[in-house]
Amino acid sequence: MRTSTVYFATNRKPNRKSHPTSFGKGFTEKGFGDLRFGSAEVVDGRLNEDSIAVLPDNPSEGSQKLLCDLKGSMLHSHTDCIIFVHGFNVSFEEAIEDAAKVSECYAKVSNGAYKPNIFVFSWPSDGRATRYANDRADAEATGYAFARGMLKLAEFLSSVKRGEECQQKIHLIAHSMGNYVLRYCLQQAAKIGERSLSRIFDNIILVAADEDNDAFEFDYKLAKLTELAQRITVYFNSDDLALSISDFVKGNPDRLGHDGPNKPNDLAAKIVLVDASDVVSGITEHSYYVEEVVVARDIVSVLQGESSEEIIGRKYVPHANKFKLYNPATHNLKGTT
Repeated sequence: MRTSTVYFATNRKPNRKSHPTSFGKGFTEKGFGDLRFGSAEVVDGRLNEDSIAVLPDNPSEGSQKLLCDLKGSMLHSHTDCIIFVHGFNVSFEEAIEDAAKVSECYAKVSNGAYKPNIFVFSWPSDGRATRYANDRADAEATGYAFARGMLKLAEFLSSVKRGEECQQKIHLIAHSMGNYVLRYCLQQAAKIGERSLSRIFDNIILVAADEDNDAFEFDYKLAKLTELAQRITVYFNSDDLALSISDFVKGNPDRLGHDGPNKPNDLAAKIVLVDASDVVSGITEHSYYVEEVVVARDIVSVLQGESSEEIIGRKYVPHANKFKLYNPATHNLKGTT
């Protein structure tokens, strides 16, 4: 039996005002920026609904307690923490299960060497494939709540006394429309006050980003993201059907997660591009960060701090300033023999 603990923060509407046990669609009645914190257990890939523990709605018993508990877990297990932001068409329950899948997948592909603590930020996606436009509007509005959460984390980290650090790393993975949430988090954080997010993360990983391909060119999009991490790795896949639909049917510009950035040779040095097109297979080819072993292993190598140039299974393409993934076991790319 596989059991994973998932810590969470959410700005979703609770199923009841007092002592909530789960969360649904839409925002809490207290406003876009309201956050609730808690934890849950996932057993063999399924959320144990009885295990959902929502902390009281005040900082000392809510966010501060959760961050202290998470720090204790990182210290005890000597493992990193991943903050995961899910994408479009995901319910609260699915967000918890998807987060557990990240931790379990990375433990599996590393033969147990890397099983991070996992923290999911669950924004009020409707959990319906036909509600793309509504989810996109909610993702934008969610930026304020996510910014508040990130500022709470930054404040907590700055309050840890010298010698009491857990000595582990914190990473961020944003999938699909979660990257759109991240864009507006950056904008709202700049407006909230004098406090800065600063460099919170060792690695930020953008996977299948449902974001414009010029996002790194503008401060009002993702240009300021480089201030938050030592390294940013962008994974994209030209056969990603979900992003093709976002691009052509929904009228969005070319997507960052489909073909990479518009100007790959003008990026900051800490931004690394990884083209996964040749190793990903399936129907939609959108959740390859946990569904494709080659990609998952590459991500684990990044999270473990390996140099971008030395990760096995990558081939550098100079003119595009990107790495292309291949399967080291066969040395073959998709479509070759």
